[in-house]
Amino acid sequence: MKKLIFICLFLHSSLLAYTYDDVIKDYQAKRYKVVCLKSSASGLIRTKDENILSMIGDACAKTDYINPLAHVIRGLISTPEFRENGSYFATLVLQKKLIYQFMNDGIDLTNLRLPRSSHTLSIVFENLAKNNYKQEDGKIVIKLESKKYIVWITDAKKRVVHVDVYEDGQKIKTHWYI
Repeated sequence: MKKLIFICLFLHSSLLAYTYDDVIKDYQAKRYKVVCLKSSASGLIRTKDENILSMIGDACAKTDYINPLAHVIRGLISTPEFRENGSYFATLVLQKKLIYQFMNDGIDLTNLRLPRSSHTLSIVFENLAKNNYKQEDGKIVIKLESKKYIVWITDAKKRVVHVDVYEDGQKIKTHWYI
């Protein structure tokens, strides 16, 4: 029991020790998942340093951890560039939420327009809003040039939206969003 308590305390203190320098080092090394998760767990996601917030937000967006972006956007306000970053992150949060509602509740996204980006959520959302998809075997299929996006939802208690991305017939990535 003492060993378990020691391990928990060690893990907790190592998360709290995550610093601005750690964010920069991990971000530059492209360890985006580490940046997002440790910044969230340590509370660094609530910093006032907009450069750090932008790195954390970008890292979370790149690793499909969209929920922490809601904390990031609040602090990006001082310059046009930071406000643009905040709008990008807010758009991803909204697109994720609307796609989730579309898949669970069948809400109509037709003609709803939001800013575009190259993020998978943005691509899927835009095509759903334009009715540029087909339903096949209970899944949404979006075909674009050499890529195909298959959007589906799990039947589990905690319903998760999955987006499988195919290029030239080969699955290249699976994204999932809660």
